[in-house]
Amino acid sequence: MPFNQFTRRDFLQMTGAGLAAASLVGAQAESRPNVLFIAIDDLNDWVGFLGGHPNAKTPNLDRLAERSTVFTHAYCAAPLCNPSRAALMTGIQPARSGVYDNGMDWRKAPIFEKHPTLSKHFMNNGYSAIGSGKIFHGPYQDPSSWKEYWPSKEKNRPDDPMPPKTPWYGGKAARAHFDWGPLDIGENEMGDWKVTSWVIDQLNREHTQPFFLACGVFRPHLPWYVPKKYYDMHPLDEIELPPVNEKDLEDLSPLAHEIAEAGNDNKRIVGHGKWREAVQSYLACTSFADACVGRVLDALDASPHRDNTMIVLWSDHGWHLGEKLHWRKRTLWEEGTRNLLLFSGTGITPGQRCDTPVSLLDVYPTLLDLCHLPPVGGLDGQSLRPLLEDPSAEWERPAIT
Repeated sequence: MPFNQFTRRDFLQMTGAGLAAASLVGAQAESRPNVLFIAIDDLNDWVGFLGGHPNAKTPNLDRLAERSTVFTHAYCAAPLCNPSRAALMTGIQPARSGVYDNGMDWRKAPIFEKHPTLSKHFMNNGYSAIGSGKIFHGPYQDPSSWKEYWPSKEKNRPDDPMPPKTPWYGGKAARAHFDWGPLDIGENEMGDWKVTSWVIDQLNREHTQPFFLACGVFRPHLPWYVPKKYYDMHPLDEIELPPVNEKDLEDLSPLAHEIAEAGNDNKRIVGHGKWREAVQSYLACTSFADACVGRVLDALDASPHRDNTMIVLWSDHGWHLGEKLHWRKRTLWEEGTRNLLLFSGTGITPGQRCDTPVSLLDVYPTLLDLCHLPPVGGLDGQSLRPLLEDPSAEWERPAIT
């Protein structure tokens, strides 16, 4: 109604409704689950529970999968860190935001001016949104999305130790940060270990509000420098190389060749006889990331929040290690677009596997649905609740990358 027609009765009626709504929100907040939001960078399907590589050793991710509903065919919105993470955290696909590359500041896209990120919407609705590690991409942190972040709202993770010299084990096959090798250091010196230690401290605390607790694990992102212990878990002479068709690109367009051969990674690594070392390094870093996740799971299980916390674990895209004669991501092939997605804990049926293709864009609306938060307009995904309740349920929406 026009403001000049607003009466005292209207005010009292609206105030009463507002008090009732506030009371309902308070009651819902008490029953809302906490969210433990775990992201792993550059992790493809080389984990035990997906069977992507026979040498994978990921006991902690595997035990989480046993108590989760696992989406075996989850796909990113874009096969690159920044656009994938921006899409997941806003629920808006690159085709509408225009955010396609790592050098684009997603925060400046006009579509996000009045659109809340996932964590901010939780924070706006009674949650404490806190975190550490890589959730948003590198230089494009969003301080307004968090109540607290460690080490700070501008720096999402501590620096990692570096080898005495670079390139380290990559030698002539190395290029910039595309290098690898074991480090003679303790696990507690690694940035990811420090991130998970901070997250563990939060799990050991009492909280006056339900929490949205983010934990971003950086490995197996390059460079592949991790403590020697994890290299020892994957002896070089036992490493199996991924199957590759040497003629795989012969029937493809010049553009496909340009994508596959970008940076000459494959010629450089295979040509210098470093393929097996590189695969070993990725597996070692994956096992290190798995150990970090295991620490957090153990802490949650020992905490007072065990029975009222939902776990969502995801990786931002896939990764090539020579398949299609390509390395890294940035492709629309299966290796570059498929990622991890698991839901576990409060309200989630354990031990289920869903083979329906789904998108990381679906994470935002799913969490709002499961945590009884108000919907947000304009999201490009949809709630996965029907598939969480019945993995064989009809699902007509494709996953688009």
